[in-house]
Amino acid sequence: MIAIEVACNGYQSALNAFTGGAHRIELFENISEGGCTPSAGMIHLVNQLPLPVFVMIRPRGGDFCYTSIEIDMMLHDIEICKLAKVAGIVFGCLNKSGEVDKSINQLLLNAWGGKATFHRAIDRSSNIINAAHAVADLGFERILSSGGAQNVSDGLVKLKQMQDDIGHLIDIMPGAGVTASNAKQIIKYTNCNALHSTCKITQASNQGVMNSLFNETVQITGVEAVRALVASVL
Repeated sequence: MIAIEVACNGYQSALNAFTGGAHRIELFENISEGGCTPSAGMIHLVNQLPLPVFVMIRPRGGDFCYTSIEIDMMLHDIEICKLAKVAGIVFGCLNKSGEVDKSINQLLLNAWGGKATFHRAIDRSSNIINAAHAVADLGFERILSSGGAQNVSDGLVKLKQMQDDIGHLIDIMPGAGVTASNAKQIIKYTNCNALHSTCKITQASNQGVMNSLFNETVQITGVEAVRALVASVL
């Protein structure tokens, strides 16, 4: 079976992912920045859904080279995740040379003591194959990656290389632009056994109840988009 992980930016997105048949949730907020740590309240509520929830531990947008204060924030957020008893966490730290920061990642892994995904920080690394080997050595459960490209379809060669090299040690999960239309091609080419997608749609905020001078919209996970993605890899 191909596992479908859906990246969800709130409770409604997570509920839609569950309704659409997702197998796992990656929970975050601040979708415009590529995802940051969600609130404690969001973690608590989403974790009531009958799906494994992996919470993103990322204190801000931007690069993945963090200060000591930011690392302290991440450690405190990990404690919240432990109290909530979520299935896992998602994070990734690089150093200024673009390499996997082994000491900081190990510190966070030790503080967590459970399953963890190394996220798309790896796509910003200076050498993605070397970085993937370093992540596997640290003991992460999986790597989420677009193969170092902006879109997963442009990173298939690197993703296949990662799967061939270390797929027996760690799960390689393609993400960034995964849809029902390209999912089967990605799986066939890379031989990976999991996919990651936001399955996002755009809709009016608060069902259109707003000052007429503004036209706010929000992006959420769409039930039918999830359902189509799951069906495409059956």
